[in-house]
Amino acid sequence: MKWLVWLCLLLTAPGWAQPLDVRVPRLPVNLLADEYQLPLLRLALEKSGVPYTLHLVDTNLTQDSITREMESGKLFNLYWMGTSSDLERRLHAIPIPLLRGLEGARVLLIHRDDQEKFNQINTLEALRQLHAGQGVGWGDNQVLEAAGITSYAGRFSNLFRLIDTHTAIDFFPRSLIEAFSEQHELAADYPNLVIDQHLLLRYPYAQFFFVSPRDKALAEALQRGLQQAYADGSFLRFFQQNPRVREALAAAKLDSRLTLQLVNPDLTPAMQTIPAQYWEWPVQSGAH
Repeated sequence: MKWLVWLCLLLTAPGWAQPLDVRVPRLPVNLLADEYQLPLLRLALEKSGVPYTLHLVDTNLTQDSITREMESGKLFNLYWMGTSSDLERRLHAIPIPLLRGLEGARVLLIHRDDQEKFNQINTLEALRQLHAGQGVGWGDNQVLEAAGITSYAGRFSNLFRLIDTHTAIDFFPRSLIEAFSEQHELAADYPNLVIDQHLLLRYPYAQFFFVSPRDKALAEALQRGLQQAYADGSFLRFFQQNPRVREALAAAKLDSRLTLQLVNPDLTPAMQTIPAQYWEWPVQSGAH
């Protein structure tokens, strides 16, 4: 029987640990994910020191449906989303901003014929006369609602078409890095989709990795890996040298934009306790 005891010890030793099974939704518009979130996820998992397998699951589900699937952990068990108190209750948040707070620096995707109209918008009251597009279940839907901006909540991949065809919505607010990546990826399919050159919406916001509540080991590994990536400088190098980040910051011409400060009525517990070292553009609780 001694051999059986030794076999059990070997199989439970770290070197024999089962790899973490990581299952991530892959949406139709995916260039930024391929060049930012997925490489960052791999970096964090490698820094954790835990073996893993990564599977990308093609889907066109809304974020609300992805969240429900993640609660069960059957189809997906990890995804990156803008945080909200609801998400933090339902899933396990890894409270380190993936884009260092630039998630809350928003430019507008608009129809190319509308640039002059947006040039005339200099107040929040003027922006309220137009209609925004947002995804179903997005955490920052509350920001637009609190600002008095009417929004249409639809399937993410469909919102670009609505802008391109001048249908139902006037603008689609996206973070700097998302907007320039998406406009580049979709230029051939949606030639009327352009980035407004005048406005910047600014509010405190953060995108986190979220993990199914059923996958504690994955959550612990990811938290440990991200902290290690900050400790050894690899996170900041990744962020500062990432082509999508550099191109967006250069192209946005932030100094020439009019900034409209919005209030985030849902400054979540996780956002309020993020250490300063994790922010490039920190939370501004007094924004208005």
